[in-house]
Amino acid sequence: MNIQHEFMGLMSSGGPIMWVILFVACIAMMLVIWEALRSQALITSTREEYRKLRQHSDYLPPSNGSLSPVAQLLVTTHWREIQSSEDMAKEFNIHLAEIIPRVEGRLATIAILASLLPMLGLLGTVTGMINVFEVIALQGSGKPDEMAEGISQALLTTASGLIIAIPVIFLHHLLSRRVNVLMATTHQAIQLLLHRNVDALKRAYNNANA
Repeated sequence: MNIQHEFMGLMSSGGPIMWVILFVACIAMMLVIWEALRSQALITSTREEYRKLRQHSDYLPPSNGSLSPVAQLLVTTHWREIQSSEDMAKEFNIHLAEIIPRVEGRLATIAILASLLPMLGLLGTVTGMINVFEVIALQGSGKPDEMAEGISQALLTTASGLIIAIPVIFLHHLLSRRVNVLMATTHQAIQLLLHRNVDALKRAYNNANA
């Protein structure tokens, strides 16, 4: 109860902007956790598929049950139009551009929320100082308690916005590095596929998805 009382007192001192900051922070952290779990699953799946591609020349990732970029790329490829390695490389490049945004997931949203948090803190600072100047305009400088309330709101919102934004930005950086690792493994798998015989690859794809 004491912790809850202190938390409510802190939120009350910060004003309405503090609740907005808390709401944005909760959304950002939920997205970070979701993307961390999703990217780890994708990396594990893609590395396993890359390992099998290196070990077995007739292996292809199945389109059913796999969310890895390699499997998605094979599903979206128009195999009937492929007659040579050049055709296959062109198809892979076209559809890889469509897959990259799916691989990145909610990273752009996390980055926006991370940049929004300090701005919300700055908004709280502005509203807090407006309250201070209103007190001075209406009652002069003889009401230090009411002036301190506005100053407290200004400082709390600024500090809260920065304190939450810093770890969100750092976690976004780590998630971006995971995506880079995932795409590097995907490109390695693509290079293995491009060095295979096109007809054998088409037969292997049809057998894998029969």
